[in-house]
Amino acid sequence: MEDATHIETDATAERTIGTASLEERGLRNTHHVAFTNPTERTHKGTITISKASEPVFEESVELEPNASIIGSLTDLGRYSVGVSIPELDAEETISVEPSQFTCNVTRTTVSVQDDNTLDSMAVSTRMACPGVVTKTVPADGLASYTLGDDPSPADTGEFSHTLMLQNPLEETWTARILVENDSTAQFDGVYTVEPEGTVLLTFTESDTYTLSMSVLKTEATVTEQITPENFNCNESSTRAKIDAAGKLTAKTVSTRMACDVETNSTNESS
Repeated sequence: MEDATHIETDATAERTIGTASLEERGLRNTHHVAFTNPTERTHKGTITISKASEPVFEESVELEPNASIIGSLTDLGRYSVGVSIPELDAEETISVEPSQFTCNVTRTTVSVQDDNTLDSMAVSTRMACPGVVTKTVPADGLASYTLGDDPSPADTGEFSHTLMLQNPLEETWTARILVENDSTAQFDGVYTVEPEGTVLLTFTESDTYTLSMSVLKTEATVTEQITPENFNCNESSTRAKIDAAGKLTAKTVSTRMACDVETNSTNESS
């Protein structure tokens, strides 16, 4: 194996993969992928990582006993990780799904075994992640989530706002919804939405929120902002749809009955 990176006994080489977007926004953290050699022999192998079928990392290494190489996946997505050791005729391929990016420290490890095979294991801390939701919305189904306390009765004069993300197509799409208040993330949802599926978020506390929706596969993004005025109407909602190209459109509309709220403009992803 040519140009292999030599990693000495008990040492760890660290690599950063991606644009570090998870550090900039949201409630989810980096997922770490490790190739380790806990045996007493030196082994040479290659680790390759692809995102959406596109290669994003490849490195050949020579691992002395108890040596490792760790790649930090800093962007949310679906990844395929392959490890091969030609001299042992050993290969292992694993998938890293969006659900494995949580608020916790998560790591997937591929290790050389004493019987000259490869084995993989995923670990994560058990700390709860409030506001981090990962769900599959079945065809014609609905996934709902409430931000804030239970909705107040309409006769109190306090109204709620809803966000509805719809997939009216025959193709399944995975979308991320970020809700921020004063630039601080309040909600980070990843939804795999099957045909005719709908995601419904209900906001029960009047405030200013930035709603960002994106499709993971196409990276199309659309953003809407709602303000306390949107909670002073009889009905106020933000509706977003995914089109056949994986793009997004969104519109925020409030009724004018007994309130003076303007209808927000439509935003379209580029």
